[in-house]
Amino acid sequence: MRMHAIRAQAQDMSAKRERETQARHQRREETTMDEMPGPALKSRALRAMRADSLPIFAWPFFGLIVACTCWVYLFQVLDAERTQFERRAYETATRIAVNQAAQLSRDLTMIDQILVLIGSHWQAVGGKPEQKTLDEVVGPDKAILNISVFSPRYEMLFTNSPSAWGEEELKTAGSLPFFAEQTKSGVDAMFIGAPRKLPGQDEYFVRFSRKILDASGNLAGVVVVALDSDSLMAPYDGGILGQHGFVASYGIDGASRAFRAEHAGRQPPVIPLSLRFALDTSAGNIYVSGKDFGDSVNRFISWARVDGFPIVVIAAADQTEAQAAMNERRLLSIQIAAGANLVLAAFVIIATTMSVRFHRERRQLELSQAAYRKATEGGTEGFFICQPVHGEGKVIVDYCIVDCNERGAAMLGSSRQSVIGQRLLGIQGGLAAQPAKELLDKAFRQGAAEEDFQIEPDSRSEPQHLRMGVVRSEEVLAITVRDVTLEKSHMADLERRGNEDTLTGLPNRGWIRRQLPAMLERADKAGQKLAVLFVDLDGFKLVNDTFGHGAGDEVLQHVGKRLKVAVRPNDHVIRLGGDEFVVVLELLAHESEAEHVADRILHAFQAPFTTSKGTASVGTSIGISVYPCDAKDMETLYQHADIAMYEAKTSGKNRYHLFNSAFYDAMRARTRREKELRAAIANNEFVMHYQARVDCRTSKVTSLEALVRWNHPLEGVLAPDEFIGLAEETGLILNLGELVIDLVCAQIARWSGGVYASVPVSINVSSRQFNERDIRESIGDALARHGISASSVEIELTESSMVVDPRRTADNLQAIHALGVRLLVDDFGTGYSSLSMLHNMAFDLLKVDKSFTSRLGKDENGDVFFQAIITMAHSLGMRVVAEGVETATQVRILQALGCDELQGFHLFRPVPADELPHSLEVAA
Repeated sequence: MRMHAIRAQAQDMSAKRERETQARHQRREETTMDEMPGPALKSRALRAMRADSLPIFAWPFFGLIVACTCWVYLFQVLDAERTQFERRAYETATRIAVNQAAQLSRDLTMIDQILVLIGSHWQAVGGKPEQKTLDEVVGPDKAILNISVFSPRYEMLFTNSPSAWGEEELKTAGSLPFFAEQTKSGVDAMFIGAPRKLPGQDEYFVRFSRKILDASGNLAGVVVVALDSDSLMAPYDGGILGQHGFVASYGIDGASRAFRAEHAGRQPPVIPLSLRFALDTSAGNIYVSGKDFGDSVNRFISWARVDGFPIVVIAAADQTEAQAAMNERRLLSIQIAAGANLVLAAFVIIATTMSVRFHRERRQLELSQAAYRKATEGGTEGFFICQPVHGEGKVIVDYCIVDCNERGAAMLGSSRQSVIGQRLLGIQGGLAAQPAKELLDKAFRQGAAEEDFQIEPDSRSEPQHLRMGVVRSEEVLAITVRDVTLEKSHMADLERRGNEDTLTGLPNRGWIRRQLPAMLERADKAGQKLAVLFVDLDGFKLVNDTFGHGAGDEVLQHVGKRLKVAVRPNDHVIRLGGDEFVVVLELLAHESEAEHVADRILHAFQAPFTTSKGTASVGTSIGISVYPCDAKDMETLYQHADIAMYEAKTSGKNRYHLFNSAFYDAMRARTRREKELRAAIANNEFVMHYQARVDCRTSKVTSLEALVRWNHPLEGVLAPDEFIGLAEETGLILNLGELVIDLVCAQIARWSGGVYASVPVSINVSSRQFNERDIRESIGDALARHGISASSVEIELTESSMVVDPRRTADNLQAIHALGVRLLVDDFGTGYSSLSMLHNMAFDLLKVDKSFTSRLGKDENGDVFFQAIITMAHSLGMRVVAEGVETATQVRILQALGCDELQGFHLFRPVPADELPHSLEVAA
């Protein structure tokens, strides 16, 4: 409905005001309709009926004209088709006649040559040929020919087919047509006789004859060749000529020589007199009725003269059968035309009905247009109709406003009467006319377009933003203008929230990801540097744990303010989340400027932060990455700043570090090693070496210590100091420890029943493994899984394992000891264990660190310290093992001090399990 109104209102701009006057007049008439007298109402009704009567008569008249035209055209087409059909029928018959004549000419020429050849041979052998010689002359492919030779006295001298002659014929041979023709004719030529049939036979045959002359040129005989008449006519497709069609050859005497018909029998019809006269020409066509033929079959006749012989070939096509398909098509065409007339009649009825309805709906539409005008005037959207103004070359140079509503005019700061007729580029009212024209140009090309425009702030206060939608309707544009100020404000607020951290009011992670590429581009164009400072708070977790998250949020707000004060006016402070901040420094001449800013930030964090819960001190670690020195893109720049911050934290915190590629390489190497270590644990790339402990006095082996080695696929066997520390830091020591326990227990099971079955093996358990896993359960499961006794296993713990939770440690040690597993304190003297702790925990052996062993014999304090340790351990009921024994002097001193067991390279080196027998034997 709206598009109809647009088209109706945009037809004629110059008559716009006149149409409005007529519309108002019409509305007044409609308003007073009920008050009009009866005759006036009747007059209006009659006018409406006259207006609607035109389509009632126009459509039937149109249908009649179309029907008559179609029938005339149809019969013209059918007549042309009949003429074309007859022409094709004659062409087909002519083609068959010509082809048959050509074939018959070749056959007759061949027969004539055979007759000449036989006569020549007959003359050459003196009239006495042999059958074999005659066959060679004629050839085996001519075996179907019936050859006979007669003397001048009518006697048969030779024949290869006696059945081809009747007895009566031979008795009266002189009266036969061929003999009469050859004896009386002075011309030496082949004579073609009429078809004959012998008594008792069904086949007709034709006899061909020629004279045999002697050396003097006198008649020496007649040679005759008889041939089945059917073989003289080549086969053809009987469907082409029809059921009563035929092909026949006639002599100039009018007698038939050969005949072929697929369905009409073997007897050729009698040639009508009209056709006989026509055959005097070499070729032609003629229509012969069935009355002339005497069989009531009308035929299309074509004939062709046989070249070199007095024979004519006739091809006759059955007219009735040939025209059957055409007659069916003719009938079908008439039936279709009759059906089309019915469809046309239905169409005329429907079109007449719809036309009447359309005229009535158009009148209702005119009434609706007036109502639509009222609706658009009361809406909130501005509505315009514009048509293009063309310049030279039909180029659109402007647009003219041909209609609008009051709301649209108000948006332009004018009235409707003032706006109608104005050019778009001449509008004054704050709207950017040129961009608006470009939008209309786009809609005129593409069919529709939409764009937002902003009213100049100094032109009017409301609205500030307009959304203009344009739709093309034929040669005019329908434009709707909507106030989207509130929508724009809402979108701006959402965008601000998307770029702003709600807690600190600083830009957030999304903002820096969107803005940093543009900053890098500006630095490139200016030929200067850009720095990213990754700021991470030190001790912030303690603030949250001590004062609560509310106080932590207050600290973060204070941090944001201090950072903004510490940086330069044009620098950017961003909160990534949690206690992580980023500072972006643009347009740096040298990286030292970034260091100065980092110093100011560190200085700003020296003073504590005051919160509602108390005072909190927070430091900061800063990583600096400079573009383009350290990175060429945003992601790498950000990553390198993070790495530099990590280096600052690992270096002691509360400091800054510039990105260091060596540190980065070390981190990458550590990451790679961690990845390899994870794969090694998953793939079980570890092997166990064993180092013996011996009794200090008897030198007998008391135990074996299991030491893990990494069988690296590329680097070979790695010692523990190359991966144990990394495993401790990453937590991989937990899975590695479980694997070591399983490997050792499996080896002990393999030794059962052997020489080492009674030798216990000690397993080192790390601090994290002891405190974060149920070590008792792990050991118990391994013992049960491999079926070994608890007495064959010892557990070595460092002092650091016992200080995390002494009470829990004591309970765990007691539980392990209850299994029957002996417990050892490893590397004693390097940790923080006390005498009371050792007293309260069920240890069996105390292994003194090698640092004490190395001092033996070098100074008196070394011996005194070791003696004190031995005395203390013995008083607690523990045996003492000296680690790191490397000299014979140390062995003698330890024996003198009363040490219980020794372990070191001087005695035994760690070796794989399969090398233990040899090593122990050498030691013994």
